[in-house]
Amino acid sequence: MKLIVLLHDVSSAQRLIDMAKLVYGLGFHDFIASKVYGAAASSGVPEVSRLALKSNKFFAVLATAKDAVEIFSPTRILVVTRDYGEPMEPSEIAEKAASTEKPMIIFGGIDAAPSKDVASMGEPVYIRGAESRLGPVAEAAIILDQLRRRLQQR
Repeated sequence: MKLIVLLHDVSSAQRLIDMAKLVYGLGFHDFIASKVYGAAASSGVPEVSRLALKSNKFFAVLATAKDAVEIFSPTRILVVTRDYGEPMEPSEIAEKAASTEKPMIIFGGIDAAPSKDVASMGEPVYIRGAESRLGPVAEAAIILDQLRRRLQQR
C-alpha cells in the first residue's frame, strides 16, 4: 500500500511542520500540501522540504487538492471532515484506507473543515465520538496510528 497524505488549505507554518513530522514519524512516505499560503508558504514549506530530504521522504506543494488527485491518481480518497463526513470509528477509517493499493487521505489545514468541493472529491468521513473538530494534526494522529497498526498486523 502506498498512502498519500494531503493537507489542504494551510496557512500555519507550525501546523504544516507538525503534520509532516507526524506523517514521517509514523513511517509513511508521501506528504503533499495544497493551497499553502502565509507563514506556511514562506517558512513552513522550506522547513518541511528540509525534513523530507533529511529523512528520505517525499514532499510536494500543489495549488489545489484537485491537482494532487489528478497527478497521483489514488485508488480511494478519504476526506476527513466533520461538516460533511460520516462518523466512523478510527479503525473503520483505517480499514477503508488499507483496503486499497493507493489511498489518499485529505485533511483540512485550517480550523474550518475542508470545503464541500473538496469533500465531494472522495468519501467524507469523521472520527465518531469527537464532540467537536479536533484539528488536522490530532485527527491525523488518531487515524494514521490506526492505519500503521493495521498494516503492521499484515
